[in-house]
Amino acid sequence: MLLEGLFAAGIRTSESMIAGQSAALHPEEAAAVAVAVANRRREFSAGRACARNAMERLGLPALALPMGSDRAPVWPQGLVGTISHDRTHCAAAVALRSDGFLALGLDIEEAEPVEEGLADDICTAGERDWLARQPAGHRGLLLKAIFSAKECAYKCQYPLSGTLLDFQDLSLDLDMAGERFTAQFLKDALPFGCGDRLAGRIRLRHGHIVSAMSIRDDGRDRAVPV
Repeated sequence: MLLEGLFAAGIRTSESMIAGQSAALHPEEAAAVAVAVANRRREFSAGRACARNAMERLGLPALALPMGSDRAPVWPQGLVGTISHDRTHCAAAVALRSDGFLALGLDIEEAEPVEEGLADDICTAGERDWLARQPAGHRGLLLKAIFSAKECAYKCQYPLSGTLLDFQDLSLDLDMAGERFTAQFLKDALPFGCGDRLAGRIRLRHGHIVSAMSIRDDGRDRAVPV
């Protein structure tokens, strides 16, 4: 299991392979991918199926998840969630607002090194300096981990801020051995201010890099000033 133990108690997850056959979609979901290529339809339907499985684990009915104008899932009232996939796997996590959850973030990537030349696009200057101090044979995979953690943080903050961030708008502190990371805002994205931090979990397992994050209203996982 890729997600086991990554999320806090109260969050339900589901994961699966992306199979050759597309799972059944609600009409409003099917409309979002009506003209998409077959691979996109399979990814989309697998993600929705995982989300509905996670809803059922919360004791909720398997409701439709239409796509909003920003292409993000529109979660039912009272529910927060996140979906991610790579070429072969998909996963989803959901939680109840009544349990104190404000937003969730999830990213899954194949554990394949990224060309180090892409570091300028993905990393801040500080992150590039950190990468340069790592063993040469590990840098490409660590760069992929930075990419995944930032994607996770972007997805988690977006439902609260509505702000589309660039890779240079967050600075990452990555601890792969401890399976943890923190992402610091380098610009305001209200309600998050420049200097605020978000804490997440990250792991390398079964050929995948998986990043996970939750934000709660009790202060334990919320952004906190430096």
